[in-house]
Amino acid sequence: MTSLYPVQDVFTRGEISPRLHARASLDFYRAALARCENFVTLPHGGIRKRGGTYFAGEVKLSAKKTRLIPFIFSADQAYALEFGDQYIRVYAYGARVGTVEVASPYLEADLFELAYVQSADQMWITHRNYPPKVLTRTAHTAWTLDDFQFLDGPYDDINDTSTTLTPASYGSFVPKMTGLTTPTGTVSSQNATGNAWQLFDKNGRTLSFLSSGTTAWVQYQQPGGAQKVCNAYWVQASGGAANAEDMPTQWVVQGSNNGTNWTTIDSQVAQIGWSPYERRYFDFFNKTPFEYLRLDMEGGGGPDSANTQLAEWAPNEDGALMTPFNLTASSVVGINGGTGFQTSDIGRAIRLLGGDNIWRWAKITGRTSTTLVQVTMYGHALPDLSPITRWRLGTFVPGKYVESGSLYEERLAFSRRFSVYASRTGDFDNFALGEKDDDAIEFLQAGGGQANDIVWIADSDGALLIGTSGGVRALSGSGIDEALTPSSFKNRRSRTFGCARIRPVDAGQSFLYVTRSRRSIAELTQTAQSRFSSDDVGQVSEHIPKQGVIELAFQTDPDPLLWFPLENGELGGYTHQPSQEVRGMHRHRLGGGFDGTGWAVVESAAVTPGQAGNDDLWLVVKRTIGGVTKRYIEIKTAPFEYDAVADAFEVDCGLTYIGAAVTSVGGAAHLAGQFVDVLADGKVYRGLTVSGGGTVTLPGGASAARWQLGLPYAASADTLELDVGGRDGSLIGRRKKVAKVILSLFETDTTGLEVQSLMRGRWEPVRMPSIVTPDGGATLFTGNVEVPIDDSWEGQGRVRIRHVNPTPCTIRAFTPVFDAEP
Repeated sequence: MTSLYPVQDVFTRGEISPRLHARASLDFYRAALARCENFVTLPHGGIRKRGGTYFAGEVKLSAKKTRLIPFIFSADQAYALEFGDQYIRVYAYGARVGTVEVASPYLEADLFELAYVQSADQMWITHRNYPPKVLTRTAHTAWTLDDFQFLDGPYDDINDTSTTLTPASYGSFVPKMTGLTTPTGTVSSQNATGNAWQLFDKNGRTLSFLSSGTTAWVQYQQPGGAQKVCNAYWVQASGGAANAEDMPTQWVVQGSNNGTNWTTIDSQVAQIGWSPYERRYFDFFNKTPFEYLRLDMEGGGGPDSANTQLAEWAPNEDGALMTPFNLTASSVVGINGGTGFQTSDIGRAIRLLGGDNIWRWAKITGRTSTTLVQVTMYGHALPDLSPITRWRLGTFVPGKYVESGSLYEERLAFSRRFSVYASRTGDFDNFALGEKDDDAIEFLQAGGGQANDIVWIADSDGALLIGTSGGVRALSGSGIDEALTPSSFKNRRSRTFGCARIRPVDAGQSFLYVTRSRRSIAELTQTAQSRFSSDDVGQVSEHIPKQGVIELAFQTDPDPLLWFPLENGELGGYTHQPSQEVRGMHRHRLGGGFDGTGWAVVESAAVTPGQAGNDDLWLVVKRTIGGVTKRYIEIKTAPFEYDAVADAFEVDCGLTYIGAAVTSVGGAAHLAGQFVDVLADGKVYRGLTVSGGGTVTLPGGASAARWQLGLPYAASADTLELDVGGRDGSLIGRRKKVAKVILSLFETDTTGLEVQSLMRGRWEPVRMPSIVTPDGGATLFTGNVEVPIDDSWEGQGRVRIRHVNPTPCTIRAFTPVFDAEP
């Protein structure tokens, strides 16, 4: 009988579902494995034993769940944030950053539903049960967490009830004046005009004659040296066409704190063509408080260049420093479902339409009753104190906070339930709606006949992706390469799967997201402008994500890998390079154990740029150590490539020692009582015990200058049943006899290799030739190794390859030599 040599030199489909183990007719069958544990499928075709994990520290509260979130300012400044029960800690490049710890409101039960979006040194954090927060880094060891202040929006619908809101103050830099010095402060003008105070009497029908010529100035001085901040004002012309013509055409607004030295904070020119009683509104940036405020005018007097006059000048007071004043509701109808104001409304915004038909906004700073609150007001001063009938309450209150966020086209966008709120372009705090192209946008997500909750939003090429429990939609400008604006938008449905409330990841050419069941992972690809489609990337390996996906983290260097912790404690992996048809899943069991299981539990994963050019994969790993639950932060080390064997780090929760040759190494108290493997100057020591004080001692008085010590793990790959096609069809199910296996290895310690053959339903060990240096150290071998197998006709031609040493192993190809029944 002729012997067959079917080579398998690609493993790019990784571990496939048991449901497909007999589907030899599928194209990917010969690029797949029945088991791929602690091996990573490589874009080059082979499989490589994963790197170990380096111990970075214990979480603050080991008894409680902890989540990792990346904070990436740049490739050179990247952090991993430890989010625990009501605290945040900071890690960078393998270690905790000093003693940095920030108090947070987030409870353990809510950590994995936090959403976040980052820009430079700020990260916005959202959850439907918490007010939005902003985490800010001002220095490597200086971090703060504050409430995020929405400026002017978003809001609920405009009030359509009879309830009115009556303000007790104008929100003005100047009170309602009844004389030059009454009730408080002092009004003065260029010619000491006696009626100059009427510019501030809140009555647009009274006039102030400030000058008999074309220039004039008027100012107001705060009483008692007080200071206020002004950043907006409005000016009103006099009544009657002739009087309106006497309005100034250019001016500057200036502030002073001594009446002598003046700072210009706004200037205007070409203010011509005034109509009777016309108001014009001006906004500018200013954060400096002043005691004096002056309006210095030119170009007044009309055609005859005489009698500069105007009706009102109304400078505002910036609400950030304003003394709160009362806002009284006429009833509770229309407020919080008819219950009136609540203490939970403190911090909430209200939008008010003044008698001049201009919207202002206020923030609730206190509550006295269901109809009385205290507010500070932002924007222009009110023209009067009449009851306001048109008002809108801020959208975000307990139970109605935003749930996810993203940046898109220089806008900060948030979502809640069915709505998306996008800020003004370039002004991330401002959510005031308008009709200008750069004004904020509010979009109600409704399409496809379904009202599905939005679970995430993400920036993509040409569209803001909206992930809902019913599928993915794309929000964009109405034309090709057209920006999203209040008047130009389109909302397109794509043929996609429903989404889970798990943050998606950008995988370069596509997005990867978790489907609604949390039992599969889908790839979202763009098929046309603002049109997308999805495929289940794990369909051929459906048994892996079916364990339940917790979150996603994507690594680009050195290989494109998706990592996803699973509910059974395993760490799922997916090698994703679709341009090369590389799509292989693998799973990983970290060394140690938890509560009797044979592996440690991975609870969270995050990726940040590393210092050596490779991405760092950060993990929160739960183990039972000394009968106690411990949660450690660990970093998966970079894969072993082209180094000396002594440099290999193939242990979990491990540490490195480099220094003088010693027989014992301390510092491993986190593994007290555990059995560890050690690679010491290239020699392998297995099953050493860590003392209660955290010390490991080499046997026989041996010493070493370079130690890698940690919990052991084995990498295992099971091949599928051999099938190369017989003369009359498939060989699946027929008896086979395997004489030997040829392994093509790369940089592999053969002393750690174990090979088994499946015979009579059980795995039988096979004698494995190995290469050992004269001094007993491991050596790295590259080439072919022939493994003889004493097989029988009871086998299936399946082989299990395991690597158990804390040393490297890469398998480039697998060639069984076998005979099969005709």
